[in-house]
Parts: sequence; structure tokens; C-alpha cells
Amino acid sequence: MTTPDRQLHDELIKKYRWAGRIRLVSFLLLFAFLIMMKFIGGYSYLNPALLAVVFVEAILNQPYAFIIDKVDLRRFQYFQMCTDVIAISWVLYYMGGLEAPVISLAYYAVILWAGVVAGFAAALFAVLACVFSLSAIVLSEHFGLLPRVTFTNYAMPTAQVVTILAGNVAFLFAFGYFSVRSSTIIRDLQQKRQEESLRYTHRLSAAGYLMNRTAHDIQGCLAGIRGSVQILLGMRPKSEEEKKYLVSIEDFEKRGAELIHRLATFSEKPKNEFAPADVQTVIEDALALTYPLARYSKMSIDKAFGQDIPLVIADRAQLQEVFVAVILHALDSVAEKPKGGELSIHTKRSDNTQSVDIIFSDTGIGIKPAEVKQVGFTAAHDIVASHHGTIKVEGREGGGTTFIITLPSCASPKAQVSS
Repeated sequence: MTTPDRQLHDELIKKYRWAGRIRLVSFLLLFAFLIMMKFIGGYSYLNPALLAVVFVEAILNQPYAFIIDKVDLRRFQYFQMCTDVIAISWVLYYMGGLEAPVISLAYYAVILWAGVVAGFAAALFAVLACVFSLSAIVLSEHFGLLPRVTFTNYAMPTAQVVTILAGNVAFLFAFGYFSVRSSTIIRDLQQKRQEESLRYTHRLSAAGYLMNRTAHDIQGCLAGIRGSVQILLGMRPKSEEEKKYLVSIEDFEKRGAELIHRLATFSEKPKNEFAPADVQTVIEDALALTYPLARYSKMSIDKAFGQDIPLVIADRAQLQEVFVAVILHALDSVAEKPKGGELSIHTKRSDNTQSVDIIFSDTGIGIKPAEVKQVGFTAAHDIVASHHGTIKVEGREGGGTTFIITLPSCASPKAQVSS
């Protein structure tokens, strides 16, 4: 199975599991309702057939792993839709048919599921199955083919039954159309978002390639400057002031060459090389990369590195990418405040002593509590997860943001697995 097919398959399984949870909760609530009505002395809907239907839907008709791993999910969904429609129809029958109109709303859930997950064909199948089952139950009961279940002792005339039934059928078809159209719009929006994301990824990839190639050219120019300065120094400058300027140029060249080297390394494709790493050194590398931006910003940086911080098993390049992302977020957040702010970076042993905590805390504009889980950093979360670590985001609007990154140390069993 190719990667895109695998992603679609995994996404479909997630949707099946959500549908299974909804099915379980819905029919358990129905069971609780049946018990309550029996207990308070209302209409008694309880009977063995209805309980059997509830059991089948709540327990048996679930997306168990041993089933979905061995079947064609595209075909399996039709089986589940049929099972759902039949169960809903029998529940509707045992609860009074047209006397229980709320139960018929369950048909709409099946149609919505079909339209959102599968598309036009499945939605049409669901609509036709619902129309056929509803019509069969209502007409069979009305014309005496099934024993009549009623709690109002009111016999509807045929004209009223046909009118109500026709109205339900019309709404089922209308809702099927709505389901397909809305799901099509959602898919189009998702596709556009994916295309934009892919286009952005390609641009970043191209920018990284250009940065890497340009960095080599710049390093060549800096090497020429370094050679010229060394020649001039070898010619014995006329004064100490000239020598001072030449040494200053040489120092700037070294710093520039080091920064270009870091940028070139950062823009290269990660090689996923896990090895013991000092997180404080990686933080210093990330700060060196972002120094040109931080230098002219309104943000000061305070470092408080702990003593005897253990090494972690990590991919230095990936870990550096995470730290750079957090620092850039702090720069953007602090830039929104007129007087600027501060970024504090702390490292310490975790409470269990087998992990290391890296804490980035800024005094920027912060984020709303409801937006904490919506902070981007998808790549950062994935990278930290691949290191068996965690990222926690704490923040409040106007009060800054804190990122707590926890990584297992070399002594941790999880870190040994990563290596």
C-alpha cells in the first residue's frame, strides 16, 4: 500500500472509530431511556427484540481491529449502513412508528455519515435504504402486515399516514443532497489547504536549497577576505591601530563564516542521526542562528542553565529546529508589545531525574486559553514525540507564553529505545 493510500486508510479507520463511539453512546442512551420509562411508569418500550437490537448496535456493530484489518473498508461501510438502518427501523417500529418521530432523526445521522465519509454513491445508497426501510415499517404496520404498536390508541387515516411518510421521504432526499454538497465543499477546502501547504513546503525546500548553495559561495568570499587579511597582517601593519582594524576584520570574518556554516547546516535535509547530545549546546546553536533577528528586536534573552544536566539521545539538527521555532515564536510575540519583552530559557532535571526539562518563557502578548491547543508547531510536536518527549504550552492573553519541553535522558529506558 502506497503512502497516500495508507494515509487515506488510516484516516478512514479514525472516522470508523469515531462513528463506533457515537453509535455506542447513542444506543446506550436509548437503553437508559428505556429503563427510565419503565421505572417511572410511562410507556413501556422494553421487549426482548428491542433489547437485542440495542445490543447488536452498541456492542456487535463496532469497528473492531480484527474486523477492519481484514475487510475492504469501502465495502464494509455499506454493511454497517445497512445494519444501522435496519436497527433504527426496528427501534422506530417498537416505539410506535410515526408516533415516535424523534427516532427517525437517526436516519439523518446515517446519511450524513455516508456523505461526509464516502461521497455521492454511499449517500444515495443510505437515502434509498432509509426510505425503503421507513416506508416498509410504516406501511406494513398501517396495513396490518406487522402487529400494530401504539401508545396513543389513535389510528391514523391512510391519507395522513401517506402525507407524513411522503414528507419524511422528501426530507431524507433533501438531506442526502445537503450531505453530499456540504461534504464536497469541505473536501474542496481541504484539498486547497493541502495544495497550499504542499506549495509552501516546496518553496521552503527551494529556499533551503538556495540557502545551502549560496552559503558555499559566501563562504568562498569570506575565505578570500580572510586570506587578504592574513597577508596584510603578515606584512606588518604600520601602526597598532591598523593592526587592530585588521584583527577586527578577521574576527568578523570568523563569526560570519561560522554563522553561514550554521545556516547551511540548518537548511540541509535532516539525516535522523540520534546520538548523545547536550541540550544546552543545542540551545546555544539555536540562539546563534536567530541572533541576527534577536539583535535588532525588542526582546532580551536571559539564560539560566542548570548544573549537571544529563545528556539526551537526540538528533541535534531536529532538536535545534524545535528550539529555533520556539525562539521565533517568542520574537513575534514580543514584537507585538510596544515596550518589547524578555525570553527566559531554563534547563533543569525533571522531577523523576531521568528526564530533562527545557523551559522557554516569554513576556509577549501571550495567547488565549482556548487557543493553547491551536498553537501550530505541528513539526515541533512530531519531532519531540519521535524523541519520546513532550511539549506543554502554557499561556494567557497578555501574560506571555511558556513552552515546557521534556526529553528523556540517556539513562532513561525510553531514550535507550530511541537510540
